[in-house]
Amino acid sequence: MIKRLQQRFIVIMIIIATILLGILFVSIPILESNLARSNASNALNVILDKPEEILSPRDNPSSLTYSAFYVNHVGTITRYYSMQYSRSQLEQIYREIQSDYYGESDFMLENSHLYYNYSKSAAGTWYAIESSMEDELYTDSLFRTCMLMYVVSLVIVSIMTIYLSKWIIKPTEFAWNQQKQFIADASHELKTPLTVILTNAELLNKTKTSSTSQKKYISNILTESHQMKTLITHLLDLARIDRGIPKENFIPVDISGLVTDESLVMEVELFERGHLLETSVDEKLFVKGDLSKLREVIDILLDNAGKYAYDGTAIKMSLSKQYSSNILLSVSNKGDKLSDKELRDIFTRFYRTDSSRSHNGSYGLGLSIAKEIINQHGGMIWAECTDDEIIFKVKLPMLCLHRE
Repeated sequence: MIKRLQQRFIVIMIIIATILLGILFVSIPILESNLARSNASNALNVILDKPEEILSPRDNPSSLTYSAFYVNHVGTITRYYSMQYSRSQLEQIYREIQSDYYGESDFMLENSHLYYNYSKSAAGTWYAIESSMEDELYTDSLFRTCMLMYVVSLVIVSIMTIYLSKWIIKPTEFAWNQQKQFIADASHELKTPLTVILTNAELLNKTKTSSTSQKKYISNILTESHQMKTLITHLLDLARIDRGIPKENFIPVDISGLVTDESLVMEVELFERGHLLETSVDEKLFVKGDLSKLREVIDILLDNAGKYAYDGTAIKMSLSKQYSSNILLSVSNKGDKLSDKELRDIFTRFYRTDSSRSHNGSYGLGLSIAKEIINQHGGMIWAECTDDEIIFKVKLPMLCLHRE
């Protein structure tokens, strides 16, 4: 749980950093490009006020980077001032401006890499132009630099987030470990006196001198004590599973044989409850896992089905190969329909849906134990519901054994 919480924190922080840094580093070259266009437009407006005076090389050598030309009312260039372009080149530029002008003009010719502006009068129009090549090269260079900084910043933020998450999670991890330790310690402390109570109650129950009323009270003590023992056992199981299943416990498991064996064991118990167990098992399916924990999952699912199935109805269990990489275990029973919320919450610890699941000795821990075991095996467990059938499904990675 702590690891999942830490991973979720890291993912959320990295997503936020990716979005914010992306906006920042993308906006820098865009703003710089807009600023360059604005400066160019202002400079061209100044030239259009007095083009003959400003573009005179003798009076203003710095104006050599700008060009201007005058077009009369019939579309002919009659005057021009330029050190870079000939008359024919300016005529070509004028045609491009006209084409751009009839569209949605941004006062820039991208193909010719030019800024332009114009000033109309009754007799004709002055056009001023300036090369945008230098600004475009600078913007491209700035964009590449920003992208590099973006990647580097993301790496740095990711590393910092990983270390920060460990620091932030520490109080939660400490509290969680304390809670697990308390559950384990309390369960151990309760187990010994409870065993003594059970032993003495069973001895009293077997005593011939006990009256009928005494036997009734003793029977109640035994019933409640057995339920309490089940709760303590489940709490101990949860505490052990939360610590993680040791890696050395993961071995190749013949899941087909395990399901078959457990169905034979549980068949008698389910029959005593009034249910027949129908099985369909594909042979020679293997998984890598903890044999005892996988057996526990099967027992939990069958026991759960036996508790909540309608009287006299059959319980079905199947094991099959799903595609080429997974196995699918399915346990179904006829029972009350569950809502979508109940199907989601049914694996939550101590969760019970309604009164039908509250007075049968169940504490809402079995399915949560099964879920944690399956999660630690890299699998999935979920519940589905039709009109009158509840189906629990377990998906596990299949182990391929190559035999000679």
